[in-house]
Amino acid sequence: IVNINGNSYRLKNKIKIVVSIIGATLLFLVSAFYLELDFVTFFERGAEAGNVISNFMVINTQDIGEISAQLLVSIAMAIASLLIGILLSFIFSILGASNIAPSKLLSTFIKSGVSIIRAIPSLVWVLMIVASLGFGSVAGVVGLVFPTVGYLTKSFISSIEEVPEEMIETMRATGASWLQLVFEGVLPNVSQAFTTWIAIRLEANVAESISLGMVGAGGIGTVLSRAISSYNYGKISMCIICIFMTMLLFELSMGQVKKKQKIG
Repeated sequence: IVNINGNSYRLKNKIKIVVSIIGATLLFLVSAFYLELDFVTFFERGAEAGNVISNFMVINTQDIGEISAQLLVSIAMAIASLLIGILLSFIFSILGASNIAPSKLLSTFIKSGVSIIRAIPSLVWVLMIVASLGFGSVAGVVGLVFPTVGYLTKSFISSIEEVPEEMIETMRATGASWLQLVFEGVLPNVSQAFTTWIAIRLEANVAESISLGMVGAGGIGTVLSRAISSYNYGKISMCIICIFMTMLLFELSMGQVKKKQKIG
């Protein structure tokens, strides 16, 4: 009987896998048909990619000073927006987490607001800020604050709501005030999780600050955009190398932070 049930279970799994593969294939074909994707032309033109790639092999080191300076601008925008976002997200999270929120209505309002913020891409935020404040790093910082707050607030709330309810009820039963509950009960339990979320968001902010620079937020993204417009392949290559090395450094650093958090 066990063998028969085991065979039946494996057969059902195989059927699910086959159905999933067929469904995914049909979904791709429908999407490709709707988008009128021309793969034949794509692969034909792909043969010419070698000529373009060869242009990127010539690296222009003369602009390394300008590129490095603008890269630091991008990193500074990422850090500034992160610090502002951490402060706002902490306030919103302790007011929005359902297990410690002073008001259920306030908690619902904050969670709804965060969902709206997260639904709007960073690029759209920056474009709106640029239209209001003009081009420059201020627009980049303000534009990055919104997605940072959206991401961190949701993450912080999730971490706070995972705190054991028994601990919270025990502190309330002993007469602890709301501030004591937050700073002496909740924060010690979520500090490691908060650090991990912040590290992840810092890495994302650096990447986004580079991308948003191409739409007027300043930094190395602006340099890269201008180089692309003028077909300055040597400068483009130098920008790409600097961006790659920076992101690799942040990736390794964030990996060490996450590893220490797990060990701790």
